[in-house]
Amino acid sequence: MTHGELIQRAERWLRNTMHCRVVLTELVAFTRSNETPDAIGWVNGRCILVECKTTRADFKADCKKPSRNWDRRDLPGGLQYPALGHWRFYLTLPGLLDGLELPAGWGWYVVDGRRVCHAAGENYRAYRPNGPPCKSDFDSERAMLVSALARAQN
Repeated sequence: MTHGELIQRAERWLRNTMHCRVVLTELVAFTRSNETPDAIGWVNGRCILVECKTTRADFKADCKKPSRNWDRRDLPGGLQYPALGHWRFYLTLPGLLDGLELPAGWGWYVVDGRRVCHAAGENYRAYRPNGPPCKSDFDSERAMLVSALARAQN
């Protein structure tokens, strides 16, 4: 499966299984974290980010991004890196990752034939008593949505 096919699968999963009302793929827009998510969707006021990986090298490079270390407090003044997504997932083929190497707050799902199955880390639940595992960068989410709307109007 190619990276592009994995992104298409992530888009269908967000729409059909996760019931996202709005789904964007590979949208380049200004975000404070400089992220360009492979797929991102919104459901019930929450944002779900999906990064598709076809190689371990791509996964390792992705984990080095400052926004992947959302719980680090090494910025001046103890600020956190901004990041997209209340829920953050990697989508791969089976066996690509080791669930122990996931960044804090992330989950791993795999494409297994026609199904997308949870493999390790955070597992999506529409309701959690303490809320989703991550705090999303709302300003960057809004910038992405405005960018998508502006493109749709042209």
